[in-house]
Amino acid sequence: MRRNDFWISPSSTHSSGSHYSDSESSFARLSRVIVILVVLIVVLSVVQLIRPVPLPNAKSTVSDKVIPGATPSLPWPSQGGGEIQIQNIGTVGSFNANSQIPLASVAKIVTALVIVKDHPLALGTIGPTLTMTPSDVATYQSMLQQQDSVMAVANGEQLNEYQLLEALLVPSADNISSTLAIWDAGSTSAFVAKMNSMAKSLGMTRTVFKDPTGLDSGTVGTAHDQVLAALALLKNPVLAQIVAKPQATLPVVGVVYNVNYDVGHDGFVGIKTGSMGNEGDLVFAATVAGSKDLIVGVILGQTGVQPLIAALSESTKLVNAARKVPSHFSVLKQGQAVASISAPGAQPVAVDAAQSVSFVGWPGLHVTYSAKFIKLGHAIPKGAKVGLLTVAIGAQTATVPLIATKAIQSPSLAWRLGRL
Repeated sequence: MRRNDFWISPSSTHSSGSHYSDSESSFARLSRVIVILVVLIVVLSVVQLIRPVPLPNAKSTVSDKVIPGATPSLPWPSQGGGEIQIQNIGTVGSFNANSQIPLASVAKIVTALVIVKDHPLALGTIGPTLTMTPSDVATYQSMLQQQDSVMAVANGEQLNEYQLLEALLVPSADNISSTLAIWDAGSTSAFVAKMNSMAKSLGMTRTVFKDPTGLDSGTVGTAHDQVLAALALLKNPVLAQIVAKPQATLPVVGVVYNVNYDVGHDGFVGIKTGSMGNEGDLVFAATVAGSKDLIVGVILGQTGVQPLIAALSESTKLVNAARKVPSHFSVLKQGQAVASISAPGAQPVAVDAAQSVSFVGWPGLHVTYSAKFIKLGHAIPKGAKVGLLTVAIGAQTATVPLIATKAIQSPSLAWRLGRL
C-alpha cells in the first residue's frame, strides 16, 4: 500500500528555523539603525536651531581719495622758502618749505605763544603790570646802538602784559622780547628752553631757537614750521587781535606802527615780519571772500636792497593768487553706495548715503571717509538707518546717515537647519 505522507528530514527543519531567525535579526538591526538616525536627525536639528545665528555685518566700501585735477599754481619767488595754507582746509602750495632759514623777528611768534601759555589773557583783560627797571633801559639803549628794532622805555614806566605783547608784535621791539623772557623764566636761556619745548609741542620739528628775539643767526626754522606757529597764534583771540593792529599807543613812546604796512589793508590781518642783514622774512594772514577761514602764509629768506619790502611784495602776489584757488567740490552724493551689509541666508545689501556733501577745496586735497555702524538685528527694514559716515577735508567735516536700500529678513528655518 502506498503511503501519502512524506518524510521530513531533521536537517530541513533546522534550516527553515535558522532562516526565520536570521530575518528577524536583520530587521532588528535595521530598526535600530533607523531609530539611531532619527535620534541623530532630531538632535542635529535641535542643535542647529539653538546655535546662535550670526548678526548681519556691515562694512564700508568707499575709500579715501584725492580731489582730481591740476594742483594750484602760485607765483613763488625764486629764492628762500615758502608755504601757504588756508585755515581748516589744507595746504595750497609750498616751495623749499622744509629748508632751514634764519627767522629773525618771526621768532617772536613763539615768544608770544610762550608768554600767553604761562600768563593767559582773555579778551578785554590786560594782565599783570611790569615796572621798567634800569636794566630794561640799559637793554633798550644797547640794542638801539646796534640798530636793532627797539621801543623806547623809561625807568619806572609801567606796562601791562597786553601792552608788552603789543610792543613785541606790532613794532617788533627786540628789547621787549628780552624783558618778557626774563620776567617769565628768570633768564633768557631758561625762556629759550621753553620756546623750543613749545616748538616741539606744535610739531615744528625743524625749528631751533637760540634767543627770544631772532637776532641770533642760529635761530632757524622752516616755512612749514612757521605756518604751524602762525596757526597756533591765530587760535589765541588776544594775540590774533594784536597782530591785526596797524598801530598801537603805549605810555612813553606813544603811537607805534606795525612793521607790516599791509596790515589793515586789502584784507591783511597780520602776523609778523622779520629782517636781519640782507634777508627778509614774513608770516602773513589775509582774508578770503565769503569765508571765515584765513589764508596763512610764510615767505622766508628774501634778499635784495630792501629784503623785507621784497617779502611784503611777494606776499601780496601770493595772497591774490591764493584767493582764487578755493572752490566747492562735491565729495558725496545722496544715494551713493558707500557700504554693504552681509547677512546669513541673504544676498548682500547696498547701503547708501542719505545726504550729499560738498566742501571748499582744490585739486590735490585728501578727502577721508570714516563709517561707524550701529549694532544690527537679524531683520532690517528697507530704509533703516544702519550707521553714520563722516566725510572730511582738513577740519571741514560732515556726518550723514547710512540707509539700507533693501529689507533683510531673519534667516529662514530651512537655512538654520541646513547651514554648516
